[in-house]
Amino acid sequence: MGMGSIIDCSFNSCPNTPSELIDQAIEYSKTIQLPIDLSVIHWTISRHATKRAACCKFTHGSPDIIISLTWKAFQAYGWEKFMGIIRHELIHVWEYQTYGSTSHGSLFKQKAQQLDAPLRCDEFCPPRFYLICTNENCHWETTRHRASKTVTHPFNYYRCRKCGSPYTVEHVNTSIRWNTHSEYVRARQKIGTQW
Repeated sequence: MGMGSIIDCSFNSCPNTPSELIDQAIEYSKTIQLPIDLSVIHWTISRHATKRAACCKFTHGSPDIIISLTWKAFQAYGWEKFMGIIRHELIHVWEYQTYGSTSHGSLFKQKAQQLDAPLRCDEFCPPRFYLICTNENCHWETTRHRASKTVTHPFNYYRCRKCGSPYTVEHVNTSIRWNTHSEYVRARQKIGTQW
């Protein structure tokens, strides 16, 4: 199935508000060639998500499904790219309604290819922190958006996912680093309003 059969040209305008995004997503979902019950989908907007462009929430035993669209992702991507995110979430709905569960496995990948839906979303919100392995032979590095325990207690609770060594946390905007909770407290005081 080519893109021409997926995207309806009447959906090329760009929503300007979260409620317009929901309205347009609902209308756009009706054009996607999937045997799903759209009437059980409840659409919401997330203003706080920083890593997921959208997500589906299912409650086992209930037909109701929530699709949460991330406003920041939509603002970063624009409508044309965001349509792919909507198709991705609708494939989750199809899998759940058809098989009772969903994943990003081979069945999902096959359907995503048919509908030209992305398997992952591009980063749309810059990270606030880097986690960097202290082992000079290991080049593991990842990002974080929030000051979770991984960021505030790096030495106490967590290790590099690749080699198991401790890691350093770096504040992206200031390049200030810390390895322990007490260093984190001092760094936060030093960073102040730039936090």
